[in-house]
Amino acid sequence: MSISKKFFGKTEDGENIDLYTITNKSGASVSIQTLGAGIQSLFMPDRNGNNGDVVLGFNTPEYYKNPDLGYQGLVVGRVANRIRDAKFSIDGVEYHTPANQGTWTLHGGGRFSFSVWEVKETGDNFIVLQKFSPDGEDGFPGNFTMNVEYTLTDGNILRIEYNILSDAKTVANPTNHAYFNLSANPGETIENHFLKVNADCFTETDENQLPTGEITPLKGTMLDFEEMHRIGDNIDKPFRAVIDGIGYDNNYCLKNKSKSLCEAAVLYHRESGRKMSVYTDLPGIQVYCGGWLAKSGNPGKENGNVTYRRGIALETQFYPNSVNLYDKFPFRYVEPGKEFKTVTEFRFTVE
Repeated sequence: MSISKKFFGKTEDGENIDLYTITNKSGASVSIQTLGAGIQSLFMPDRNGNNGDVVLGFNTPEYYKNPDLGYQGLVVGRVANRIRDAKFSIDGVEYHTPANQGTWTLHGGGRFSFSVWEVKETGDNFIVLQKFSPDGEDGFPGNFTMNVEYTLTDGNILRIEYNILSDAKTVANPTNHAYFNLSANPGETIENHFLKVNADCFTETDENQLPTGEITPLKGTMLDFEEMHRIGDNIDKPFRAVIDGIGYDNNYCLKNKSKSLCEAAVLYHRESGRKMSVYTDLPGIQVYCGGWLAKSGNPGKENGNVTYRRGIALETQFYPNSVNLYDKFPFRYVEPGKEFKTVTEFRFTVE
């Protein structure tokens, strides 16, 4: 195992952005940038032992700060996904967050994704990055510190551990927004990949894809991935919880009720043999196939442009808008002075 560092670019304010690459004994690697503590590349072997980059992104950092390009590989916080009406209450006190998409908050307003993080520690196979958010920033209570630790194992597991501390009761729902395409082929969309999601229900949404508070069985709907099948099989079928032409952008309620690390989803690309199993201790996973991205014109890396349906984001999370629906959805607060921790693993194998 080894870790290396190189200069990746600068922000518009002149702040350096660095890129750290962890490489394991078989040559698989992950590159983590200090902008948004994001995954910039992830090279994993196919069935013939050839490493290919399986996440979308860019060769220079400036594109990562454009929210229209989809938060590629970036950490999202304080609260991922949507907050209805850009507000929530804790113990009778109302807090107002940025209305950065329509009338609601998306991905906490974007600050965690579009800021440069501090590197706190590195080792041969891990890196720890930190972001501090003062009390009241973007409307959230509590002096809030998030540490994100990435570890790459010799067994081709990428582990992401989120550790949070606050001096006041507050909310947190961190995730990573990598878009995966296991083909590593610039000419392929996500539609020929196979997907399984270990969920039997989903959160109902309104016309803005904001949860209504209802939880509905998946069986018999176009959203059902309890049995593995091609993503493209049903992606364009009409359904009340899916916007025409966009396809999957929905939260799945995982069967795991134990709060331990369990398999949430499996993504498989038949031609390359690459398989990725997603493990989490959180109750939900957002399945998003890049339907809001431009169909052409966006930049990208050698493994392809960041465009419509080129990748799938599998965002482990509490259900969207849980900060307002905590009485209906599984949720937990960050309590003052008590560590809040969650873990996600992306486990790679070949068939």
